[in-house]
Amino acid sequence: MPEGVVPSWYGLTLTYRPQELGGLSVERFHQALVAEGAVEFDRPGSTCPMNQLPLYQSPAMLFPGHPHAHRRYRAGDFPVAEHTHAHTIKLPVWHREQDRPLAEQYIRAAIKVSDHHKELL
Repeated sequence: MPEGVVPSWYGLTLTYRPQELGGLSVERFHQALVAEGAVEFDRPGSTCPMNQLPLYQSPAMLFPGHPHAHRRYRAGDFPVAEHTHAHTIKLPVWHREQDRPLAEQYIRAAIKVSDHHKELL
């Protein structure tokens, strides 16, 4: 990155693979991270696949005369996007040197929860 440029990343997305932790659900894994004090681990809510947004569920409300206003996207219409969303955990991007201890704390929390996943099943 060029000198003087300030990075502005939205977030660091991590892909959760339940099969690697005995089938532990992403929700339970996330709860355990938060219980360890790693409260900035986040499950994306507002960043869901677009087909799940109200506009795509009921387009006629905004576009009543549109020839395809009757078309509704259903769960399963975009399986890759839906799977990705269902298995994503995200973090803010800490980029300053003084953020390093916090980032390391989050790494320790993730390792601890992963190491003790059998207790969460």
